[in-house]
Amino acid sequence: MACLFCQKGSSQFSRSEPAREETWTPTFPTDDIVGHSLSRFHEIYECEDCHSLWWIKTRGTGDPRSTYPEFYEQTAERIDDQRSELIRKPTVAGIILHKDSPLPYSFFEEILEIVSLSEKENLKELFLKRDQNLPSSVKRWLREWFPKEYPDEFKEVQKSGFQSYSDLLLLLKENESVFVSEFIARDQFAFITCCEDEWKLQTYDLTNRQIFWTKKIERPFLEGVQIPILFYQSGYLCYYQGFQKGSEFYSKLNRPETLCIYDLSGKEILTIPLRFKCYEILSTEERDVSENRISHNFYFSILADKLYLPFESKIQVYDLKTGNHLKTISLPGWEVFSGKAFETESGQILFHTLKGIVGMNEKDQVTFHYSSPYHPVFIDSNFHLYYYYSIVESADSGKKIEFKKTYESSVSLVRQLSSKPVEYPGGIFLPFSLDGSYLLDSNLKILKEFPFSTTDTIGPHAFGIEKNPVLVTEDRITITDDYTGIYMIDFSGNLLLEKPIQSEVLSVFTFDGKHVIVVLTKQDDYSNDDQIEVILFSPKGESITEKILPNFVGLSVNFDGMTVFAKGNQIFLIDLFSMDQSK
Repeated sequence: MACLFCQKGSSQFSRSEPAREETWTPTFPTDDIVGHSLSRFHEIYECEDCHSLWWIKTRGTGDPRSTYPEFYEQTAERIDDQRSELIRKPTVAGIILHKDSPLPYSFFEEILEIVSLSEKENLKELFLKRDQNLPSSVKRWLREWFPKEYPDEFKEVQKSGFQSYSDLLLLLKENESVFVSEFIARDQFAFITCCEDEWKLQTYDLTNRQIFWTKKIERPFLEGVQIPILFYQSGYLCYYQGFQKGSEFYSKLNRPETLCIYDLSGKEILTIPLRFKCYEILSTEERDVSENRISHNFYFSILADKLYLPFESKIQVYDLKTGNHLKTISLPGWEVFSGKAFETESGQILFHTLKGIVGMNEKDQVTFHYSSPYHPVFIDSNFHLYYYYSIVESADSGKKIEFKKTYESSVSLVRQLSSKPVEYPGGIFLPFSLDGSYLLDSNLKILKEFPFSTTDTIGPHAFGIEKNPVLVTEDRITITDDYTGIYMIDFSGNLLLEKPIQSEVLSVFTFDGKHVIVVLTKQDDYSNDDQIEVILFSPKGESITEKILPNFVGLSVNFDGMTVFAKGNQIFLIDLFSMDQSK
């Protein structure tokens, strides 16, 4: 008996039968559709006469609100010549070509079993390439198949991620692990390791391929608000260690115990106990403006080899060339130094406090003082104070501007900021919670409105998140929003990049003031392990490189795009600009 195509030239067929019982499933015949058929794959049948291939499936259907199917339907579709070619002659190239073609659910797994006998190397290359557009069934099959066929290569993948081109820089002791790294020069990076609760701060020289210097240190600051604990600032290597308990119930209130500052040759310049209390804010007093909860005052500034450190309502000043304490500056009105200090062209120093601005001359005399009743989240170079509810106050004139949104009901409400405003040459980027963002000029006039915004990092429910979702480079602004997208605009508001993402943005930074790196969490069907995706964007918003690495631990990038990352007791190196690397 011939198939329906032989008999009538038909290419489709369907029939249904009402459901009888909850556990009953009808058995439909297939011989009246394809005759005496050949069946090599599940749900695929071949006519003996004309050799047409048919996809025959049975499914329950009916009202989607019903718990059980109301009908059972059998459908049959004659498969076109292109898909038929893949079924008759399975190849890796055919799988890639038809990755989006409609085929039975288990088809790719069945065909991969056949292909693995003839194209083993091509399947290996397919696994290492990690094409994200392949069907999930293909990814999962490759994930199970690769460790069995290539156990040694799989071990390497487990160590250094899907980077066969990564260079192993350093192999530490077996039970030693890398915690964090930071480039301190073009060819040197510092890193912290732990071995049986013994901590070391070391530097590695890329040119000579050896450890440059090593220091034993106390336990880093780990239990509390998420802040960088090892970082380069103004020519010095800074390190937070220990912790002060802020709350027995909420670890986010803990803060560092000690600040250590080293020069780049490893000489310890200062070790300063941070005997500060957490600066608390009663939210009920400020909810209409600030919505702040807690501010930590352990940040600091380094200007002209001088360290400016908050201490109660004062500022301690240290000479970093000698390590000596120079003086203590008293702030007016019991202001609390936020840790941010700036030197003007006239030689005055502006101190941002938790409530305003204090300007002082070289004799430590107050030349300017503005204190707000509330706690701003950001202060720009034009002395504008920005609050969580989008109210901007001028420290020069005292005038306030409110950014409101008017709804269809004619109700007008002040908007909330999702993250801190970001200043760029000529204006401010202002991101709002849930409903877009503004590009403002220096006079706070709206230049352009955008439908996208940033990750919520300063709202009432975002306490402790220190990452900055916006980055300003040479002439671009890069905006990131977790699980939504990456955007890049120029200073005129032209959209240069819009890249949808489905994961969390761990970090966005630049290593040369031009190129942008975005680090995302990465979860896919190729691995069960935690991974990250590192994307390098050109100044024009083009994706130069996308790399998948084992984790965020020890990730650091130098001025030339050379990137180090760690896995266990190993440190690896990759070049983000190398064009001969596969993604």
